[in-house]
Amino acid sequence: MTLKTLLDGAREKYCLKCDHVFFDAPSPSVIVAVTNTDKILLTKSVGWKNPYWGLIAGHLKARETAEEAAIREVHEEVGLTISNLKILGTWIKTNSDADSDLLMIAFTAEANDTQIRKGKELEKAAWFKLSEPLPLRPNAISTQIVTQTIHRVEI
Repeated sequence: MTLKTLLDGAREKYCLKCDHVFFDAPSPSVIVAVTNTDKILLTKSVGWKNPYWGLIAGHLKARETAEEAAIREVHEEVGLTISNLKILGTWIKTNSDADSDLLMIAFTAEANDTQIRKGKELEKAAWFKLSEPLPLRPNAISTQIVTQTIHRVEI
């Protein structure tokens, strides 16, 4: 591998043997704010050391749309089916521990029921009242999504 300067001036990884440019592209993932009437679903992954909770999130699989990934992740992590899935926007999460950053594709959705069946990736999953302060990390992507979606939320 070497670096090659492209026509637009960008420098990218380049393989001389196969004549291929490897772009430093972010890894696509989804993050979903699931609500049910006056509650929001928050989770804690296995191994999280901080006191904060987050939203359901995960990577896209090959040949899977972002919408399909959002539906799958919610079902895998908490056993719920969702409806009214809407794209909210995108965020970049710089990931110093991995080979690439994450392109977080954010969605909102409504849970069809509230019976959580926690998957093995999660330590905890619970419904929190939107009228009460939420245990989200200040300035985290989850917090930005929740405050953008539900304007009356206190963090």
